[in-house]
Amino acid sequence: MRSAMSMIELVFAIVIMGIAVMSLPLILTQVQSNNAFAMQQEAILAAKAKIGDVLTYEWDDRSYSPNASSTFVLDVTHGDAELNAVPPTPRRVGHIDTDYRRKFFPNTTNATLTLGSEGGDLDDVDDFTNTTTSIAAAVEGAGTLDYVFDLNLSTTVSYANDSGTYSDQNLTDFTFNPAVNAASTNIKTIEVKVSGGDQNITLRAFTCNIGESTLLPSRPYR
Repeated sequence: MRSAMSMIELVFAIVIMGIAVMSLPLILTQVQSNNAFAMQQEAILAAKAKIGDVLTYEWDDRSYSPNASSTFVLDVTHGDAELNAVPPTPRRVGHIDTDYRRKFFPNTTNATLTLGSEGGDLDDVDDFTNTTTSIAAAVEGAGTLDYVFDLNLSTTVSYANDSGTYSDQNLTDFTFNPAVNAASTNIKTIEVKVSGGDQNITLRAFTCNIGESTLLPSRPYR
């Protein structure tokens, strides 16, 4: 049996060890980059989940009528006259004039001007404005979610400035601006900012004043 290695084997071993040592900084950099990307995706998914949750609520506190069990379209105050009801009907241009389809309230009902929780309840999207949700990092054995860092999700809801003429099929003079608008419009902006774990991410979604079609009453099968 051989009791020692040859010179060429020693050279090969030194070369391989050198290559491995030279690769360590690249490996560590790649691992760090992967971790940063994973944390960024974690923050984005948390923001998307929050936006999805907010979008399940009514467009406005005045949209839903418990008496009719339906969500109606509302009148707004900011230069969107062509999207308000066309008297004497409770419908706007483009609405289908038949029962159980999207329409306005029989009497003029304006969208809420001051956004925020009315009476401390959560029944429409703007009730979430100026609220913060905290997500704790995972703690072994505590039953928490598997987040690496503590995250804070700050939600803001505002009216988007949508000046211009909707009825112009080319939309040549339509200007959409998600910035805060002081008057009510037909578009609300939902903005979620995520901070924590070196993350600073903002996602936005938009929801529109379109009401909903009412379900037909149930009928017995024949």
